[in-house]
Amino acid sequence: MKNILRYLSVIAFAGLAFSFPSNVSAQQLSEEPAGGMDEASDMAATRSLPATKLALPAQLDVAPVNEFYKSWDTLCVRRYADPLSSINDSIRLPLTFGGTEPFYFPHVGQLLSPFGYRGRRVHAGVDIKLNLYDTVGAAFDGVVRMARYYHGYGNCVVVRHYNGLETLYGHLAKISVKVNQEVKAGDLIGLGGRTGRATCTHLHFETRFMGQAFNPKQLIDFDNHALIQDTLVITNRTFGRSRDYIPSDNLLLASAGNRSDFSDRHSRSVKDSKKLSEKNKRASKSSKYHTVKNGDTLSSISRKNGTTVKQLCKLNGIKPNKILKLGSKLKIK
Repeated sequence: MKNILRYLSVIAFAGLAFSFPSNVSAQQLSEEPAGGMDEASDMAATRSLPATKLALPAQLDVAPVNEFYKSWDTLCVRRYADPLSSINDSIRLPLTFGGTEPFYFPHVGQLLSPFGYRGRRVHAGVDIKLNLYDTVGAAFDGVVRMARYYHGYGNCVVVRHYNGLETLYGHLAKISVKVNQEVKAGDLIGLGGRTGRATCTHLHFETRFMGQAFNPKQLIDFDNHALIQDTLVITNRTFGRSRDYIPSDNLLLASAGNRSDFSDRHSRSVKDSKKLSEKNKRASKSSKYHTVKNGDTLSSISRKNGTTVKQLCKLNGIKPNKILKLGSKLKIK
């Protein structure tokens, strides 16, 4: 079955239509290497694109982020003028750097597939289940570095954050931000989909430092949708690639000196996140969609469903003059 799925994935990547047997689950599909972009494919894609030498946006030319990056590449996920070399000393990154809302879980959904090796390939992030056109939010405050269709990632957004991290959001049905746009934690990045090398509808989410991917579970509690700690310690052990890899000393190093202080705030954050999770689950169950038919306009759809054009545009990340495609789905509520 795995060989068949890999073969069909290659066909899909070439742009040809295909379907899977009905007895293959979304979990199985997500576990296949085709359900994302591995490090080797990313590096190959990087080499195929011209180098961009743009200056850092003014918002990011501040400490600590300008200590780690001297380049601003709007075409590639991981190409930097100053590649990450061996780290001898630990680097402490403040996860609650700036902003009144320091962290936002991009989308509350089932974790389909973890970080790390899939056979001989490395899955550079985690896969989170979502429905078509579900909203995806920025994890931290930052500036959009890349917003484009990018090979296996499909419609992809990379945000560079003021704390020095970058986060990536892949397989989006629609991108709702532009390069150099400043975003706050929770701001709309795009709408969920299955563009690129994706065998089911999901969000491919990555955390990176100076181009190198690492397991998002090193900073995020995926059960409670909250930060594990308020500081991430980067060492040469951070970038392990084994399946669901987490260095054993990560939490101990980060918590030294502020364990009790963060424990209280983390407990409150977990409680708030649980409330948000339940709220999002209820909202997901009550979501309503409209399939576009011949003669439909945003005005007619809004009248039939007791809403407004403005609200439809906000829910679907579109403009009032958007030409509706027959058979496409619009989120009504």
